[in-house]
Amino acid sequence: MRQIQWPDGRRITVFVLPRQHVLHLRFSKERLQMFPYQLDRIWNKLTYSGLGVAPILLNTPEELINAVRSTPGAIGYVESIKDEETVHVIKIKG
Repeated sequence: MRQIQWPDGRRITVFVLPRQHVLHLRFSKERLQMFPYQLDRIWNKLTYSGLGVAPILLNTPEELINAVRSTPGAIGYVESIKDEETVHVIKIKG
């Protein structure tokens, strides 16, 4: 959350789903080991202190995938198509 650029210097753009979305809840708990409200607090603290940039909120996983695909340096998360019980982080460099 504190890293604002990739090693190649490209700015990181973070896309997330709403905190009440089931996938966001699972991602927060399984991968980040925290509840969405805890993640929100961290993002707010970093954003308001000028140390970070807030993630861009999208409404559906499809919107998130399209945004990551069309934004150089973007990162987001989706459910695995092969194993729907696992949440994976995806990174697509453009």
